[in-house]
Amino acid sequence: MLTFSDLRFIFRIFPILVLIYYITPTKLRAWVLLIGSIALYAVGEPYFVFLLLGLTVLNYLLGKGVHALRGGKRKFLLVLALLLDIGALAAFKVLGTYVDSAFLPVGISFYCFKMISYQADLYRGKMVTRPSFRDTALYFCFFAQILQGPVTRFDFITHNHLWRERHYAVSEKEHRRKVLEDVDDGLRYFILGLSMKILLADHLAMLWNQLKTIGFETISTPLAWLGAYGYSLELYFDFWGYSLMAAGLGVMLGFPFVKNFDQPYGACGVADFYRRWHITLGMFLRDYVYFPLGGSRCGKIRTFFNLLVVWIITGIWHGLTPNFLIWGLSLFFLIVMEKFLWNRWKFTRLVMGHFHVLVLVPLTWAVFAIPDLTELGFYMMRLFPFWGHGISVNPLDFSRYGVGFFGFFITGLIMLIPGVYRLMVNHRKKPVMSVILFTLFWLCVYSLCTSAGNPFMYLKF
Repeated sequence: MLTFSDLRFIFRIFPILVLIYYITPTKLRAWVLLIGSIALYAVGEPYFVFLLLGLTVLNYLLGKGVHALRGGKRKFLLVLALLLDIGALAAFKVLGTYVDSAFLPVGISFYCFKMISYQADLYRGKMVTRPSFRDTALYFCFFAQILQGPVTRFDFITHNHLWRERHYAVSEKEHRRKVLEDVDDGLRYFILGLSMKILLADHLAMLWNQLKTIGFETISTPLAWLGAYGYSLELYFDFWGYSLMAAGLGVMLGFPFVKNFDQPYGACGVADFYRRWHITLGMFLRDYVYFPLGGSRCGKIRTFFNLLVVWIITGIWHGLTPNFLIWGLSLFFLIVMEKFLWNRWKFTRLVMGHFHVLVLVPLTWAVFAIPDLTELGFYMMRLFPFWGHGISVNPLDFSRYGVGFFGFFITGLIMLIPGVYRLMVNHRKKPVMSVILFTLFWLCVYSLCTSAGNPFMYLKF
């Protein structure tokens, strides 16, 4: 699959697409973007592109009925559309897990979630006028979001400045200025994300790969803990980097910036952590699962049940192997403990909340990362050597394998400080920051030229 960190995409495909997009008359630009998005998806998924197109057409046709009809027929079409989208997602997840991973189309989770939100919002009357086929298809297929999200709502499409220009007179000079500003701003976000992915996540990935090669049953306790934190940082900078790159691509094309991460490791508790991590997915589950079930308005027992449903769905969505269910249930347990116990007192909320985020969340990522329960058991025995002799196994492996990654750990920890990223973003157009971004970009290019590169981690979901 052609990803955003592919040099062919960076130096050839996207520049050509942007050029064609902006030299095309305004009324036709949405079609350029739609055709380009479908073509990019077809490069990596030449067969599953027909699944995407088929679901797009069916959702549009069903949506017309959901928007136009009233009463029981309208509700029937909504249920039919939801069964179509959820059924397609579930079927290919099962095939990809238990038959062959080649049966799992890239991005199916994200475009199916968009289709579900589209139908629900039509049913709720959140769209005053019926969306056109072009805008609907572009919403589902937009290349900058189809691989790993973010899971935006339909109004993301109509917030593009080209759509707004139909209603407000904009001079040609003002239009050109706006385009150049968008391209410049989006490029800066893209480089920040690319740097997180290539210079941090991909290098931290080497530590986790080494641990898997060595074998979890033979690593020492210090190395096991370093590996858990290393994987946590790897996943964070991989997905945050992708999200910034996707947002930057959208900004370059005139769309609003989409914040998908908000310094989650500065959170005070697991619930707060997941309000800041993969924000658009959390909002999707909140608005289309948790709230329809009753949210926290129906008493403690019902709130407990609603949270359980959300976290079971979250675990299963990430994967059908048992470790993902354990991961989801462990987070559910921590959130329930916070909500009904620790949060009663400010001191325990602060102390336990930060302990959960900085100590227990990295442990849950270890569960997330290891699908084989036997291997997961070995890893937990090395993390907590209360039985066996985990701490004395290969006592020198920490210095042999871990020390070389300290520079990446230190850089990653600095980037976890909210003020550091905020400083970079707030001053991203200053000359000093321009020099830094220019240097980071060419370091990324050099790294990509001298290594095979790692695919984005969330492509598998």
